[in-house]
Amino acid sequence: MNKFVKIGAIVAAVVMVLVVAVAILAKVLITPERVRATVLPMAEDALQREVQLGEIEVSIFSGIALHDLKIKEKDQDEIFVSAGQVVLRYRFWPLFFLQVVVDEVRLEEPRIRVVRLADGTFNFSDLIADVADAGDTGAPPEPAAEKSAGPPPINLTIATVRLTDGELVFVDQMINPDAPLRYQLSQLNFSARDIALNRAFPFELTSRINDAPFSVDGRADILRQTGNARITLENFDVTAFSPYFREQVPGRLTGLKVDLDVRAEGGVKQVVSSGKVALRDINLTLDDLADAPIRGANLHLDYDLEADLEGSTLQLRSTRLDFNGIVAEASGRVEQFDTEPRVALDLRVPALDLRKALAALPQNLVADALDMNPAGVVDVRARLEGSVDQGAALLKGAEVHLQNVQATVAGLRPALDGRLILNGDQLTSQDLIMREGANQARIDLKASNLFGETIVVSQHLSSERFDLDALLQASAAPAASTARQPAPAATGPAEEIGPFDIPVRADGTVKIAKTVYKGLAVDDFDLAYRLVDNVLTVEKMTGRVVGGTFNQSARVDLGREGLAYQTKVNLQSLQADPFVTAFMPQAAGTLFGNLNLDLDLSGRGTLAETLKKNLSGKGNVNLAEGRITGAGLAEDFADYLNLEELRVLRFSKFGGRFTIEQGRVRLNTELEGSEVRMKPQGTVGLDGSLDLNLNASLAPALMQKLDRRGQVTRFLTDQQGWGQLPLRVAGSYDNPRFALDATGVREQVEEKAREELQRRVIDRILPAKPEGEEEQPQEPARKLLDDAVRGIFGR
Repeated sequence: MNKFVKIGAIVAAVVMVLVVAVAILAKVLITPERVRATVLPMAEDALQREVQLGEIEVSIFSGIALHDLKIKEKDQDEIFVSAGQVVLRYRFWPLFFLQVVVDEVRLEEPRIRVVRLADGTFNFSDLIADVADAGDTGAPPEPAAEKSAGPPPINLTIATVRLTDGELVFVDQMINPDAPLRYQLSQLNFSARDIALNRAFPFELTSRINDAPFSVDGRADILRQTGNARITLENFDVTAFSPYFREQVPGRLTGLKVDLDVRAEGGVKQVVSSGKVALRDINLTLDDLADAPIRGANLHLDYDLEADLEGSTLQLRSTRLDFNGIVAEASGRVEQFDTEPRVALDLRVPALDLRKALAALPQNLVADALDMNPAGVVDVRARLEGSVDQGAALLKGAEVHLQNVQATVAGLRPALDGRLILNGDQLTSQDLIMREGANQARIDLKASNLFGETIVVSQHLSSERFDLDALLQASAAPAASTARQPAPAATGPAEEIGPFDIPVRADGTVKIAKTVYKGLAVDDFDLAYRLVDNVLTVEKMTGRVVGGTFNQSARVDLGREGLAYQTKVNLQSLQADPFVTAFMPQAAGTLFGNLNLDLDLSGRGTLAETLKKNLSGKGNVNLAEGRITGAGLAEDFADYLNLEELRVLRFSKFGGRFTIEQGRVRLNTELEGSEVRMKPQGTVGLDGSLDLNLNASLAPALMQKLDRRGQVTRFLTDQQGWGQLPLRVAGSYDNPRFALDATGVREQVEEKAREELQRRVIDRILPAKPEGEEEQPQEPARKLLDDAVRGIFGR
């Protein structure tokens, strides 16, 4: 036993002597001077740059330290790379067991200057080229040795790697050689612990990018090429880098700061990431919206995603985007994102407050919408599916939930509640209710071919009670306010509206059980219409009003300048007074009776002069058990004849035919009453002008009152005593001018004189054949005498 102890002690002593000898030999042979003399020429030859080195500390048992390392630019005095100190500390004894245990690798105050030259090359491009040339020998690669044939692998372990107070300066002369761009990565600190090739190790990096704090904290696995990290960046000014993306921005970006707080995990095949990205103080003026710049906007993104880098697939687990308070959410899948992206995404805009949303957008961009003062809440869900180059056709489905959505339009403030549902290219409504004050209506809407050239729409509106007057009065209020302002000076002649090219084919109905229009209570209002090829057709508009019914159809060609239109109107048994009061207020209280009207009208133009030239039509009118009273025709008629009884013209019926042409209505009518009979013929202008022959007849009592002695009226009365007054009326409806038709009076007097002569002379000479008796021989003589009398009076 003592023998083995002695042998062991001798071996240990020998080893110790060998170690001491090696240390002494290393101390003598590996001196700082020898290292400097050997390493510097090799480094300079490899780098083709001058290398300067300060103090060198060498320890065979612990490592090496290099001070004040400087590598200059090629053929220049500028410093390319420098470091205050480079330290390598390792353990000596594990080397005997094929283990490399490094206690510390430290790089203090490194400084790197990277320059991109005007020709696009870098100040280190020659180094990269040399490495590439060295690797390209043209010889085929040697086969890998069998694992069992080679030496045992070396186990590398590094306790600490540390880089402190580093700096990277990038100078770009290519963008603008006269004013090179300069960017700086300062206060660079890096540390990694427990570094090994067979397991993950932690690392930390902190720095400032152009004075913006930047940090990375994570773990890396070199063997598996995986890792995870948390990356943060604060107050990073993107505009400093705008020269590199200015051409890709469709406008001018003058302000943008970025904050990041994201996490990532994975490797070269797959990455999982989540976090927050904030774009702050965005100042952007888009070329297409130069008058609506974005100023001081903020955009925040919260995301959680998984990327399959090999399969080019991106899975959005959740994404929340907030632009100035406008929130949008998305989840789904993106495929082929590196070639021809295809998406399958679910989008949502939850509880969007319209008033707040408009306040968040550039005011000039939404100026028109602001005038309508929209309010309410909109909740939107949508499905996007397909290739991203499909545009609007990507939208496969959507649902919009409207909650008390309001807007001021033409003085009205309607509100909508309900849902709009999009399925493919078809849109339908669900429980869609429109409210305006006390009015409420249900809207059933269907639209298809939304992404085609012509949209097809079907709409049905129904209501138990809807007061149209209340709507019209509200809409008229702003117009009245505007009318009080001075009218702007005319800049040129008025122009006809149209033509319109509306890419819509539509049909619909409106059914209102009770409504009020122009003060008239309307029951069972029923409207059906269609729009095809820019032609609007009202197939029917019917209802009950003032004791009767109305029925109208119309056709309007919107595709012509000034429009072209035609309509048919039928009124049955309407009370004339309220109807006239509603549609011709200036004639209120002047016409009474039971009105029937058939009107067929056509025309073109929306300007008064055009309308007069092109409006034409015809019709029939009948008014039963009526009367005409008040100022205007009746009043002036009574004044002209000085007969108070005529201030109210009563009649059992009034009717006839009329035509409209060249801005005038031509009448051929008849009025029958107990005191007055008329056969008005002539024209009434659309401007109210009159040119009528009344062909009036007065009852015997009125004729007697008109001429008590009968010296004149006896020449104007018929056999029943009715006075024939050939009156003409000119002027206007509001200011008529009455006069006797001289030609008519002369004809009547001549006729009366002839009859008187016949009665007094001819009848005495040749008495007329008594009724019922056979013809006497003198009858031909009577006829000859009668013709002679007529000849005397030009008859």
